[in-house]
Amino acid sequence: MGQSTPELPADTLVSAVDNARRGVVTHITIKGERVAAIVSESTLAMSQLLAALLTSEMAASALPAVLPTAFPWARSLPDDHLKAFAGELCEAVVAESPEQVERVLVDWQAVAEVRAGARST
Repeated sequence: MGQSTPELPADTLVSAVDNARRGVVTHITIKGERVAAIVSESTLAMSQLLAALLTSEMAASALPAVLPTAFPWARSLPDDHLKAFAGELCEAVVAESPEQVERVLVDWQAVAEVRAGARST
């Protein structure tokens, strides 16, 4: 016999429905596992705005300078690495690919951590 599915409390189900109404049900990858997520309309609007901004050459050219503020671990990256990181991140954001954005962030954080570790030894 199959296992029975646990029932959700009524308030949890109502909350999930309300959240779905205010956002979009989508899938994201967290630590390699694909999970369903509800993304708020404001978060979607913000990501669309960021994607539109980064199609502007002027806005995209400012990205390397602001990355260390947004991601403190990026402070250990030299300018040429920051430019490469910014280019890859810009491509991922404009492509509207959360998985690609995550991969870029994870990869560059690993590079920054290796550089920071090399400096401290």
